[in-house]
Amino acid sequence: MQEFDTILRNAHVNGSFICDIGIKRGVIVALGVGLVATEDTQTIDCNGAIVTPGGVDGHVHLSQDRSPRAKEAGYTSADTVDTGTRSAIAGGTTTVILFAEQSRGQSMKEQVDKYHELVNDQGSYADYGFHAIITDPTAKVLEQELPELAQSGIMSMKLFLTYKHMRISDRQVLSALQKARELGMVALVHAENGDLVDFFTEHLEAQGLTDPRFKAIAHPPEAEAEAVNRAITFSSVMDTPMLIVHVSVRQSMDVIRKAQSLLRPVFAETCPQYLLLGKENLDRDHFCGAKFVCSPPLRSDPKDIEEIWRGIINGTFTIFSSDHCSYRFNDNRGKKLGHSYSKSGEVQGVFTKIPNGLPGVETRIPLLFSEGVLKRRCIDVKRFVELTSENPAKLYGLYPRKGAIQIGSDADIVIWHQQDTFSPRRLEHNLHLHDGCDYSPYEGIEFLNWPRIVLVRGRVVFQDGIVTGNKGYGQFLKRKTCALTYQRRMDKEWDVLRASMLVIKRENRKYIVTDSNVC
Repeated sequence: MQEFDTILRNAHVNGSFICDIGIKRGVIVALGVGLVATEDTQTIDCNGAIVTPGGVDGHVHLSQDRSPRAKEAGYTSADTVDTGTRSAIAGGTTTVILFAEQSRGQSMKEQVDKYHELVNDQGSYADYGFHAIITDPTAKVLEQELPELAQSGIMSMKLFLTYKHMRISDRQVLSALQKARELGMVALVHAENGDLVDFFTEHLEAQGLTDPRFKAIAHPPEAEAEAVNRAITFSSVMDTPMLIVHVSVRQSMDVIRKAQSLLRPVFAETCPQYLLLGKENLDRDHFCGAKFVCSPPLRSDPKDIEEIWRGIINGTFTIFSSDHCSYRFNDNRGKKLGHSYSKSGEVQGVFTKIPNGLPGVETRIPLLFSEGVLKRRCIDVKRFVELTSENPAKLYGLYPRKGAIQIGSDADIVIWHQQDTFSPRRLEHNLHLHDGCDYSPYEGIEFLNWPRIVLVRGRVVFQDGIVTGNKGYGQFLKRKTCALTYQRRMDKEWDVLRASMLVIKRENRKYIVTDSNVC
């Protein structure tokens, strides 16, 4: 007789079928009806409630104040690894992928090593991985360090087309994409036209127009759309899988859909703030708009929110991430870095000094479940799982270990409340959330459900509003190549381009042409 450490009974798996789930040593080993428990087996009755895979959030910034740019600006993240991952599991996210940021002149590998030490010191409640943020793609970084990182299971890089201290040139982007393709890595791109943003920002500052609401004017939709088009052009030419992160406007979506219709290796991400929050939040009085400063900014046109929802429904968006990057509002090293007074003594904001980012790792999954599945009823549970768990796991080389409820997968599981037993709640940060921040941009929004029990590798880490897991339980995940399929380029033009990428080596006074494994 098969023995189990834990049995979840009457689980409505992904809203599709009801069964028992047998777990042994942190792994799902059986799906069936009437699984037999021994006296040592922990049994949890789901009572027919919906059960989904633990969430995978591939866009989480924690302890970012350790970077040189943060120290220069003087800001401090609200969330360390322990508080951020504690918050993640309380919202049903069991895997996070964090960012190891390289500053110019630094070794990328040394920065990754430092982030490993940071996580070991602070302790993670959730399983985790890293993206490599590349701001200085030297020959050493591309030819020596990136292959070592890929070998260690870091299979994604992030590139910036904006921010003076982070953006790289088009030529450098192409070099990075070529290496990413060779190594089987996914390239994440923050797509905004940096020169355009700088131009508008400087003109606004010269006129004294610096309140939080002017953030949206400094980052117009055209800045995002142009950079998205440019990034996708590079991805298509290099045939490198690319994720356009935090898409916020319909003009960008038009470009993305066109590329996807041509079977280009282009994937798209959006975030809760672009589904639920508009620019009117930046207009709040008494500096409160600072709570909503992020990049790209919240948008003023309701049609953008409508189109983002349409992309959630029709598959334009591959994944739904939080872009969690939290700073306390009532903190002089947080959002209030941009707090000042005019000559007349009135409160005034300086958006260029307000740290970019919103908290959201805990609310990501409950928001989409409540708003998309239950309120609007525009997506079903299957699509919800694709966006929050399955597709991120596939994109980042974790599937089927993560992102699935099937035999052999890690027992990362979210048990929701039975719908008829959950009392809708209006979110109050201090009452409901577990992060290190002092506010939520989603304060006051009504939630129609919330995770009741969360398991990470078979262990209950959250139950009925209480975190029961331990920091340090989370494990580093060595990732594989992207498992989302797309059509490799087979046209004659690509054959010519590929031939030009062959590496010519000189050996024994003869030139030998060898494939550099670019495909």
